[in-house]
Amino acid sequence: MSTPFFVSAPGKVIIFGEHSAVYGKPAIAAALSLRAYLLVTPSQDPDTINLSFPDINLTHSWNKNDIPWDSIVKHINLVDNLPQTSEELVPEIVDQLGSVLADLNSSLHYTACLCFLYLYTHLCNQELAGMSFCIRSTLPIGAGLGSSASTAVCLASALAILGNRVTSASFLQTDKILKKENNDLDFIDSWSLMGEKCFHGNPSGIDNAVATHGGAVMFQRMNNPAQPSVRTSMRNFPAIKLLLTNTKVPRSTADLVGGVGKLNVEYPKTSNSILEAMEHLSNTAYQIMVRPFFGAEERKKLRELVNINHGLLVALGVSHPSLEKVKIITDTSKLGSTKLTGAGGGGCAITLVDEDVSEADIAQGIAELEKEGYECFETSLGGKGVGSLSFEDVPQELRSTVFSPEKFCAYSDRIEIEKVLSTNALEGWRYW
Repeated sequence: MSTPFFVSAPGKVIIFGEHSAVYGKPAIAAALSLRAYLLVTPSQDPDTINLSFPDINLTHSWNKNDIPWDSIVKHINLVDNLPQTSEELVPEIVDQLGSVLADLNSSLHYTACLCFLYLYTHLCNQELAGMSFCIRSTLPIGAGLGSSASTAVCLASALAILGNRVTSASFLQTDKILKKENNDLDFIDSWSLMGEKCFHGNPSGIDNAVATHGGAVMFQRMNNPAQPSVRTSMRNFPAIKLLLTNTKVPRSTADLVGGVGKLNVEYPKTSNSILEAMEHLSNTAYQIMVRPFFGAEERKKLRELVNINHGLLVALGVSHPSLEKVKIITDTSKLGSTKLTGAGGGGCAITLVDEDVSEADIAQGIAELEKEGYECFETSLGGKGVGSLSFEDVPQELRSTVFSPEKFCAYSDRIEIEKVLSTNALEGWRYW
């Protein structure tokens, strides 16, 4: 493919079941309308591969002939001409890639480039002409919203397109997905998980599943290591207006999980009752979310469950004064139902906004939250997963602006990116 194209994938939030998931209970994560975008354009030099990620100040280039293809290819397992994923990163391939990553002196840049080259060498080949890749994210990075997974999904889908590993995306934003099986999405999902392993070592696979499939996913990690985790996709879960508040308070997920573990040891009956209540809550939410005619009554019930879930998390000791302040402000402003999301102890809170709340009331609530030093995002929950935007599907008069690498890499913030590239701005986006 010699014409430019975009791919995009959403971030995620956990809406039900944080912490209880550690104990084998189900939890539910849903896609955000905040997304990562990747622009792919032909390089001026056909032997040069360029990667830029302005949000982390990364710009790097490789001569494609410097990649030790012969040493890498012999470790790639092909079935029906498709590369197969593995349980772990193949150490021999990581070692071979070390020779072209040696000049990187930032661990973050090294990890991002390893993810890119690991996927590139599996999904593309030496004959592919050099391309330029520019990644931008409208997600806060490092806030527990799946920014690395959305990046990995963008890379996996773009490289799968270049390597002719998947068919073209064809569904519109408004289309309901009726079929259960989708080989292209499963392929992107599995390879984005390999990308996530470059970032996180042993990820759960939930973040990239949501970023790939969109909608929402219920997941349950079995306590028995011999049993695989269970993932149930809800691809048609409709978009719900959401206010996301980043308190910017740092937290340690390990410490918070450890604190719940200690509580579970000291007060097992009480703690188990809370965890079981969270299990029932997640199962109830799932039954509501898969209803074919999801409307006002279902949204009302989800908001009620959000309030209950926050109370249960408070009982487990994982809230924080900053999160409680968010809840007080949003409750007092009557914006909707608020809970912490993720590990807690700081980080982010989500508010499922009531239908009858005006934009003026939302703006006033955001102003109060920003006075506290918090960062707010008006976004939505649910919606489509990974998608692509081809050169031909954009009106001719917009192509030079939309597909300009210089303009795309220079956008100053997420608002500029979304103004040009969101599905509201362009109707040409297609989904698998």
